[in-house]
This record gives sequence, structure tokens and C-alpha cells, in this order.
Amino acid sequence: MGTRIKNLQVIKVADGDTISVRLNNKNESLRLACVDTEEKPGSPKLPHTKAGQLATDMAKQYFAVSGGGLVKVDIEFDTDDPVDVCVVKHRDNFGRLLCYVHKHTDNFNLKLIQEGWSPYFIKYGRSRVYHRSFAEAEANAQAINVIIWDDMTNAGGPSRDYTLLTPWWAARDGIVHDYRQLGPAANILSVRLDYQKILDASQTGAVLTILCDLQDGITRRIGDAALIKAGSDVHRFNLWLPDTTTDNGVSIISLIQKRYVAFQQGVEEIGGRGYAYVTGPIGQHRGIPQIVLDTHAQIADFPPVSRGAQS
Repeated sequence: MGTRIKNLQVIKVADGDTISVRLNNKNESLRLACVDTEEKPGSPKLPHTKAGQLATDMAKQYFAVSGGGLVKVDIEFDTDDPVDVCVVKHRDNFGRLLCYVHKHTDNFNLKLIQEGWSPYFIKYGRSRVYHRSFAEAEANAQAINVIIWDDMTNAGGPSRDYTLLTPWWAARDGIVHDYRQLGPAANILSVRLDYQKILDASQTGAVLTILCDLQDGITRRIGDAALIKAGSDVHRFNLWLPDTTTDNGVSIISLIQKRYVAFQQGVEEIGGRGYAYVTGPIGQHRGIPQIVLDTHAQIADFPPVSRGAQS
């Protein structure tokens, strides 16, 4: 069981997997962990599907109370850290809290998967708390062909191709799972989970190994140099390649593009490992933590091992 905060007032239902609650005297947006309902019309990207609108309508009804207004819920995080740690640690790339939402004895995240409103979404790592329950619920929803698993739900309109997406998500989940098993004990940092430690180290020039996501590839070219945004708007972290024209620069670009970058398939991004371990002295540029890339050996699928260690 993860850390819980009880009896929070729901103040808005944005769509099937995003709601807002009142927490610590302010409005907090919650992105429900390990689910990903389809998008309703008006969303910025990804297919706008009939299933997405149906999921939004269902969620608004689910969180409503008779006579008007919205219910109160408990939220649960994916670890048992203290509350003050959880509200910092468990945030997505847009600053929303990542959590499970409970109404009375119902786990709403589980309901979404059980009833076919959402796949079990493991692109950023599986559930530590409900992995088996979510996986079994997804298998049952697929077996009985409900909502997103029924081709008729989105017939005649846009849809998402889960035959392409789920293997990619599973590959990324495997990398995150390996990191969770060995990374913290080896003092390897995650951009999202250990951002304050990265910030502190960036003022000392310490050599770090950091798990980051390179799926967007080269973000910006500045003359012969290249910038790679390996964090997010909330957790800003960059890689800097001083010269893309040297042999080392060409090798680094080739490695990132061929191994880590996701490619476009219609409006979806799929493929590419995305996650990589990057090692080097960490500094700052304009207040943003940064590692300078001198060789492709700084980027790896696995963290560095001590001399003589076995694979």
C-alpha cells in the first residue's frame, strides 16, 4: 500500500484520467497513475476518439454527487514515502500529481482498466502497488472486448493502435523496472525522482550517472553544437554536445537517433528505447543542470559497473 491522503474535495473532472482536488489550500491537478484514457475533442494532440469522449462523460458522472457538486476522494501514491516527499516526488512532466484515486472502497484507476476505458499504461513504469491487479484487469477487458478493445467503439473515426503501442510501453517499463531494482542502491539518479539531488550536485561538478529520457532526440542545433533536452518543463536537465562535426559528435548523434529516439507513426510516437544512463561531470548553464557529451560511451543502456564486475 502506498501513502494516502484522505478526504480531498474533487473540484474538476477534466477527462477520463485527469481531475483536480483541493489540497493544502490550493487546487492540485491529478494525473491518474498507470492509466491513459483516450483523448476527447479539443485535446492538443493524439487522436480525438469516441472512446475518449465516453471516458470523460463516465468520469464526470462517477465523481458527481446527487443534487449537484462533486465527491470527496482519497489519493494514494505509488510509494510509502512521507506525504511531504510524495507530493514532490510523484509528479509528471507537467507538474501534475501522479496517484491512484479511491472513492469509498473503489479504486478508480482499476475501474478504468477493468471496464476497458484505459489500457494498463506502463510507458513510464509499472505500478509498484497494483501491478498484478492492473495486468489481470487489462487481460480480462481484452478477452471480453470492451470499450477501447472493441473495434466498434471508435468505428468510423480515429483510434489508437495498441498493437504498436503496448510492446513499446513494455520495453520502456522493463528499463524502469531494472532501474528501480539497482539504481538507488548504486547511487544512480533519476531526473524525475531525484531532481533536487541533481540540482545540488550541479553546483559542485560531481560526476553522476543519471537515468533520463532521450526519446525526443536533438532538441536544438546552435551552429555546430546541439542541445538535447533530457528532462521536462518541471525537471529541467540538458545534455550539451559542443561539436556535432567531429568523429565523436557524429557517433553521439548516430547513437541517439538510431537507438533512443521515438519515431512518428501518424499522430503517435512509438519505438526507440528512450531511456538511457548518461554519465559525466554535471554543471549548470543558465541555472539548468547539464552534462557535456564528449563521447558516445557516456550514453548507455546500463549503468556503469565496477572493474571486474560480471554482466
